[in-house]
Amino acid sequence: MYGNYFEDMSPYSSHSGLLLSIISILGILLAIAAVIGIVCYVFNSIGLYTMAKNRNIDHPWLAWIPIANSYLMGELINDDVSIGSWHIPYAKLFLPLMGLALTLVMSVLGLIPYFGAFLGILLSLALGFYYYTALFWLFSIYDQNHRVLYLVLSIVFAFMGPIFIFVIRNRDAYDERHPEVIIESSYHAKSILALCLGIFSIISFVTLMGSGLLTGAVGLIFGIIATKELKQQGNPTGMAMAGLICSIVGIAFTVLLLFACVVCVGVGGMGILGGLMNGGY
Repeated sequence: MYGNYFEDMSPYSSHSGLLLSIISILGILLAIAAVIGIVCYVFNSIGLYTMAKNRNIDHPWLAWIPIANSYLMGELINDDVSIGSWHIPYAKLFLPLMGLALTLVMSVLGLIPYFGAFLGILLSLALGFYYYTALFWLFSIYDQNHRVLYLVLSIVFAFMGPIFIFVIRNRDAYDERHPEVIIESSYHAKSILALCLGIFSIISFVTLMGSGLLTGAVGLIFGIIATKELKQQGNPTGMAMAGLICSIVGIAFTVLLLFACVVCVGVGGMGILGGLMNGGY
């Protein structure tokens, strides 16, 4: 009798063992991916920080902050992503904001069956092309002879891009498109970024898209820097202050939402535990 019982249970035991093995393998792979991601982020941050510091670019420490490091990359390529003779300006805005814009657009396109997914794929490819073109010019400014090799390897093996940025960080910078050393911008990128990130942090709270804390915090940083710079220059600070306020509001709303979620989960968990205990008695 008991022998038949254990024979009937053996398939379930083997399935459980297989499932446990798969979960363990996935956990190990995720851990390895996380370590590689952290190492690549450190390499990328050190590379961008050193490049910015060597060229006397303000606030090189932005290289360590997500989103803000893309702004710094735009500074390093002289705010210009060129495709042939076509020069696309505003890299300091497009690089940090294009991922957030893609998130918003994809959420809208997701409401359109089939055609929305097709447009989303096209948009993702276009933004990917823009990013890798910007990366090409970063490689070109610091190592023109190997820029194509660096770009191809960075596309095929994504983790190689930060390593190349780290390797070339101390080389002399020369932009063949702009032989002059300093490129003057006709707009204040930090004020615009502060406002855009602040608005996105509020939208993120309203639509439950997440990332409200990150975008709000980065918007707050840009708002503080922009306000200080504009005051020193004697220019209006309205946009920077608006970005500062929106970022604070977005952060506050997101924190309140997270607190409410934690309270709800705690109350629900206590209710379930109480029901189980009452059922036991």
